[in-house]
Amino acid sequence: MTALAHVLPPKTDLNTPPLRAVLMGCGVVGGGVLDLCPEGVRIDAILTQTPRPQGLGGIPVFTHPDALFALKPDLVIEALPGHGEAEALLERAVRSGCHIVTANKRTTARRPDLEKLAKAQGTGFAYSSAVGGGAPVLETAQQLVAEGQSITRVRGVLNGTSNFVLDRLSAGETLDDAVHAAQEAGFAEADPSADLDGLDAAHKLVLIARTAWGVTLDPDAIKTESISHLPQGTARRVARGDQVLRQVGRLSRTASGVSASVRLEALDRADPLARTRNEGNAVLFTTERGPATLVTGKGAGRVPTASSLVGDLARLCQSCRS
Repeated sequence: MTALAHVLPPKTDLNTPPLRAVLMGCGVVGGGVLDLCPEGVRIDAILTQTPRPQGLGGIPVFTHPDALFALKPDLVIEALPGHGEAEALLERAVRSGCHIVTANKRTTARRPDLEKLAKAQGTGFAYSSAVGGGAPVLETAQQLVAEGQSITRVRGVLNGTSNFVLDRLSAGETLDDAVHAAQEAGFAEADPSADLDGLDAAHKLVLIARTAWGVTLDPDAIKTESISHLPQGTARRVARGDQVLRQVGRLSRTASGVSASVRLEALDRADPLARTRNEGNAVLFTTERGPATLVTGKGAGRVPTASSLVGDLARLCQSCRS
């Protein structure tokens, strides 16, 4: 299993027509995909909750998914908020034989059967943007595995919203003010609990473990700590002690299995994870041989996530044409 598009049957026609795609969701991330969509993908329709009779950029907009699936698209690009409807639509898309490119870490982590089904029927199921945003976390894990390196541990700041909030708390802001600032900046959802409680990071750990070791973890079984439960002033006191409070996800693999956790940790400022600022992400891979590999990048926001989605689209197009 990999996070990138599955290798598809080779095609010899170099004039392969573009993939006919539909875009589900056109908010912060979906709008970025429209702006950055690569050659080889043609977006024929968009699904939104709000009717737009004039369409978007000449592309028709629908509010009911039946209208999209009636087009029989080759590819579904999923950038919907929330998870309930998104999960049902992703399953429908996979069972319809569509390639999938998604940033939905919750559904992807909880439904490994969808990726297995896509692989079995020879369609792509790509979700690199679900972890790390602009930091190529899953790509790096896959590359290390391809090079024959055995990953033993992973340690990382995996949630840009929480990192942004913790930096604000360290500066003396209240939690409410810090969360509001994250929402205003486009990093946090209206309900930021999945970020603050560590659930978002737990889903990402599941996807990293799947890519690195081919194992299936239950995100609900991963122990987490919530920023919401921090006593007021804790982050500020840690900062005055010349440390930095971070939400740290950990994975380790031993002969007895894989362990995972998401904890709030006071890190020395020399720690590479402590140097991650605002919405940044940083992940450190440790292998049996060779130096540790550090991956960094912006983990939240329109451009980093949309750019990662577009990277998956480009790789999918390359697979279809090679």
